Amino acid sequence: MQPQFVYDVHIVAAIRNSVSSARLQRYEVLATGDSAQALRLYMWNSALSEALYGPIQGLEITLRNKMNYRFAAQFGLRWYDAQNMGLLYAQQEQVAFAKQSLQRQRKPLDPPRVVAELNFGFWASLLNSQYENHLWRRHLRPLFVNAPPPFLRKDAHRVLNDVRVLRNRIAHHEPILHRPLAQEYGLVLTAIGWLCSATAAWVGHYSRFNETYAARP
Repeated sequence: MQPQFVYDVHIVAAIRNSVSSARLQRYEVLATGDSAQALRLYMWNSALSEALYGPIQGLEITLRNKMNYRFAAQFGLRWYDAQNMGLLYAQQEQVAFAKQSLQRQRKPLDPPRVVAELNFGFWASLLNSQYENHLWRRHLRPLFVNAPPPFLRKDAHRVLNDVRVLRNRIAHHEPILHRPLAQEYGLVLTAIGWLCSATAAWVGHYSRFNETYAARP
């Protein structure tokens, strides 16, 4: 078992200087002014972010690949450039940005790299209301094979957009411990399960979220 970290006034002052008083402010409110407890909560927040990253990654990759396979079969490997794909300007801009990123890295613009460069927000945005008719009903609804009927586009979009917001907070090292994380973790596994029950079971088996969540300092 890892020994408990000792917080004395000098160590607390040094860490506060490294992390910044502004970043620790929310934690100190939760700790009712106890600086050592605030730092423990800060590290717990980091551990929760780490524990959620894997399951969210599992959802993102599953969603991305399921959509990509479907679109490639219907519109070709470079579906993101196909006129009849019907991408709106915002999504076209995201594709252009992904290509520019690859070019800066001096990597070829082949379909697997372009698809991998598109972020979670791009895939979630394909469930926007503007895509109800020509993407959701024709191509995307069939991907959610395990979703209980009736399963509407707005249901899928709400869950994926909520996960996107959580993912972004984690990516920007923001506090998440005030959020309903147990519920959100459940939604992540549920969303993976809508697409593939085996993948959801696999991700859940290796996840350390529950034990991390239970270890609140």
